[in-house]
Amino acid sequence: MKKITLLLFTILFANTYSFCQDVWYEKVYNPLVKTVKFEIEGVDFSLPILRLGSEDKIILKFDELVEENKQYSYSIIHCNSDWTKSELQPQEYIEGFEHGIIENHLNSVNTIQRFVHYWQEFPSSMMKFLVSGNYILKVFQDDNPDNVIMVRRFMVYEQGANIRANAMMARSPDVQRLKQEVDVFISPASNMSFADPNRFVKVNVQQNGRRDNVSELKLRQYKSNELEYSFNNSNIFEAGNEFRNFDFTSIRIRSQNVSNFDYIDGNNIVKLRPVVNRSNLPYTTIGDLNGYYYIRNERADNNDLESDYAWVNFYLNVPINLEGSYYIWGELSDWYNNPQNKMEYDRSLNCYTLSLYLKQGFYNYMIMHKPNSSKLDYEIGKMEGNFSQTNNTYHIFVYYRKPGDYHDSLIGYQKIEINS
Repeated sequence: MKKITLLLFTILFANTYSFCQDVWYEKVYNPLVKTVKFEIEGVDFSLPILRLGSEDKIILKFDELVEENKQYSYSIIHCNSDWTKSELQPQEYIEGFEHGIIENHLNSVNTIQRFVHYWQEFPSSMMKFLVSGNYILKVFQDDNPDNVIMVRRFMVYEQGANIRANAMMARSPDVQRLKQEVDVFISPASNMSFADPNRFVKVNVQQNGRRDNVSELKLRQYKSNELEYSFNNSNIFEAGNEFRNFDFTSIRIRSQNVSNFDYIDGNNIVKLRPVVNRSNLPYTTIGDLNGYYYIRNERADNNDLESDYAWVNFYLNVPINLEGSYYIWGELSDWYNNPQNKMEYDRSLNCYTLSLYLKQGFYNYMIMHKPNSSKLDYEIGKMEGNFSQTNNTYHIFVYYRKPGDYHDSLIGYQKIEINS
């Protein structure tokens, strides 16, 4: 029945999406497109980022829950540091073609849920990136740029800045057990100098794969040809907790956090063990993937084609909350909180529940809280707690608008870990 509902939802999905916006956000617009991965080829759990002039590739993968393949095209758009379209013309940022067709697709093998798996490497053999910066990959159907299927962000960086960074427990005594601090020091590479860094240099820090808490750091001082970003609230992040996890690489053998498997009305059903509020529990070290997931079928030769789909049922054992809502969140929700991953209270079970249609694999997730009557954003601490001992990855991006340029270059990138 749920499979039929999913198909009916697709029929209601508008054939043509009028796509116009100032800031480009990542989103999947077709409800039958699932399990979107966009990362460095051969590097699991990585952001899609390339070094300008290198031989590195990033790869886009996704499934569509249909049996016949479609023609999907793509275009690539250069953006400024704030993800608005830059003034560059395609011939200024790409040598070759900034658009093309997704060439690779195969049907699923031995799965209950039939799907077509697509993949495409970037840059393709028909293109070469000419400048660094933020980029948008827009995927659309039937050669119609307005019929958008998904939008993905990626980055190309050059080595124009030297980055030193330290991640630590927050210095302020009142939050040092709850938050982490990232201090960053930037100096120009030998072939560069910074003109008016307060105006033209921008340093962003991103925690794990999150898009909701990217922070633009504030310059503290500039001396000895080095920019210092420290001792400021913009450098401080909620530490969060280690991610919860569940494993259904097998749909026959129960893992630690899976209570049962069923097969009902042509669907695989995975029931997870109920979870509780962790905010008042002691911190416990758990090996996690910092919110990501990987696709795996323990019996498969090709995980992309032979891993099946299942309805995964989540249960949160807390009293009904009239002041806010709970969301299952992580890469499995595309790092967003939306109606599709909002939990609902089930009075018959006395707990919150949610069912998500996911591909076989090992998953990380957290439970986000959203207050009803507040302008506050989603918060981790309500259900997960904040512990400065938590292992997190921080990504540092340095943008610079060079004199005479009318676009932002990404002149440096570095990844650091805390408590690894």
